[in-house]
Amino acid sequence: MKTIQCPATREHHEQYLRMKRLGISALSHGMLLLILALTLSLDLLTGFSWLGFVLLTFSAMVTQGAFWLLYHFRINLRFKDPSLTLIQMAIAIIWFSILISQLPEIRGSLVLLYIMVMLFGIFQSSMFEFAFIGLLSLVCFGGVIASDFHFRPDEINLKLSLVQWLILASAQTWVALFGSYVRRLSGRLKKQRSVLRQSNYKMQRANEELEQAMEQLDEIAGTDELTGVLNRRRFFEESRLRLAGTDEYQASALCMIDLDHFKKVNDRFGHQAGDLVLERFCQITRECLRGSDLFGRYGGEEFILLLPQTNQESGVQIAERIRLAFEQYPFDSIEPGLKLSASIGATLHRWGETLEETLKRADKALYQAKSSGRNQTVYISGARNTNQAFAGKGNAARE
Repeated sequence: MKTIQCPATREHHEQYLRMKRLGISALSHGMLLLILALTLSLDLLTGFSWLGFVLLTFSAMVTQGAFWLLYHFRINLRFKDPSLTLIQMAIAIIWFSILISQLPEIRGSLVLLYIMVMLFGIFQSSMFEFAFIGLLSLVCFGGVIASDFHFRPDEINLKLSLVQWLILASAQTWVALFGSYVRRLSGRLKKQRSVLRQSNYKMQRANEELEQAMEQLDEIAGTDELTGVLNRRRFFEESRLRLAGTDEYQASALCMIDLDHFKKVNDRFGHQAGDLVLERFCQITRECLRGSDLFGRYGGEEFILLLPQTNQESGVQIAERIRLAFEQYPFDSIEPGLKLSASIGATLHRWGETLEETLKRADKALYQAKSSGRNQTVYISGARNTNQAFAGKGNAARE
């Protein structure tokens, strides 16, 4: 069965991923500030002071804290892009540019920060957004070079700065091309995953339909075609399962039923009339049974009945109810005034004995019912050490 993720759960998961990406961004800022603090402590930077470091730290905390508040209060969900990727990248580019402008001694190494920002949005940004961030980084770094050339022309090597700008432009171009390839590959993988998901869903539907078809076939295979009741094989399977789940103190009654003089009906009125009698008998019997009872066709005009959790008295009452209802049913469609009867042999299942052993005793009771004049119920006790049974016409007889 297909699993459908709740929209609220999916949104919560996506928000969690956004917070994790924000954590990566905050960690990057923190690592850079830690490196700056180390270089300041070792007096490796001459044009940068602790005041500048404090201001940079404060600005990083403000920007990252602002994003955290947007995510925490779910304000970001109001934006077209809830991840706020473009805004985060733009602010990071500007922040890194301010930092680079204050550290001319290590500017060549810090140019890599622009590449890092580009990689941050390689999966989330569109082609236009990716190009915008690349262009923004070139403009900002060009602004840093222009600022140095204007405010401290004697301290800057313009040619070296222009080479650095060209290197950044080349790197940004390569990253843009690589990002485009990655996005196309990601889109292809998403499409394949969508197709695979749909295929899995279709396979699950097909499996469900196959299981339903197998259940229907199994039901058909276990049902008597004419009467619609259980056939002999399925009755025995279901009965064994029912009896296996009972204990010593739960009695179950078993009845063998035979329609009296059924062969004469076939011979006199034809097999279609005989089929009608079998169908009507099954209909009458099912109306007399409970939902837990099992009823099946044993063969020909013989039927078998299992009454779980039923004692002697209740079992005989149900058998008599069936016999009397069938005896009173008018088969006027076959011949006006035609009525038929049935003989029933009943017994109780002994705890621990096989179904076949119980069936043999019920069959013995049925034989006594038929040999004693038919149209009666004969009960043989399931108790041990009993060896006599007798019956009376029209009444349930017991051992």
